[in-house]
Amino acid sequence: MFDSFVVVLRELAELILIIYALVAALRAGQGERLIPWVTAGTLAGLGLAAVLCSWLLSDAVDPQWTAGLTLVLALGVIVMVCTLLATAHAIEERVRGFVERYSGLVVAPLVVLVFALIAALREGLEAGLFLRMVVRRGDASEALVGALLAIACAVLLTGASRRIGVRVGALAAFRASALLLSLLAIQMVLGAIQEVLHAPGADPALGQALAPILPEGAWYAWTCTALMLIPLLYLLKGWWSGAARAGAGWR
Repeated sequence: MFDSFVVVLRELAELILIIYALVAALRAGQGERLIPWVTAGTLAGLGLAAVLCSWLLSDAVDPQWTAGLTLVLALGVIVMVCTLLATAHAIEERVRGFVERYSGLVVAPLVVLVFALIAALREGLEAGLFLRMVVRRGDASEALVGALLAIACAVLLTGASRRIGVRVGALAAFRASALLLSLLAIQMVLGAIQEVLHAPGADPALGQALAPILPEGAWYAWTCTALMLIPLLYLLKGWWSGAARAGAGWR
């Protein structure tokens, strides 16, 4: 329940930051006429993500193909955390640059619609595939309860996003959640590799060689711990750089 709660809330919180930054940038750039397109794109992206996740988790899809997609998205999450794209400041800068480039074009409504749709679709797919991993490890009903609680909290966050977005404590919590998401992504990567290696046609010798570092293997916990050092060091580096800049500003 806790894992599913954190995963869904973290993905929805990131989507809230992206959409909030997009709306704020449009208002600052006299682009309020485009805000309805943001709403339409977000709803369309979440709806499409729900349909795709339902299809991917059904028996109609080859589990090996789903495991491959899970592996790709999990690696994407780890890269995102390591490059510090999951911070409020970085999100705001990227969205502001996007608005400055495209808001004056004739096709701006379509561009904004697609931007919001892709953002919602990506976060929705990531949440769905993370939930797939959580369900495979435990009770599906508990995972569902955790997801529903996260959605309820996300609704509350949406109403409070203006105040939360400017507070240092909220940003610190957001970064801490990125670390937890990194751990789940690492577990997701190793689990997806295990699924691929157990699929028909896979090399049994390779599966046997990697078994100790995969789920339920003797070295699985140590492997997760070692891989967690990568995002942890990147986040510490970003924190140290931010502290150094703040100290230079005071001087």
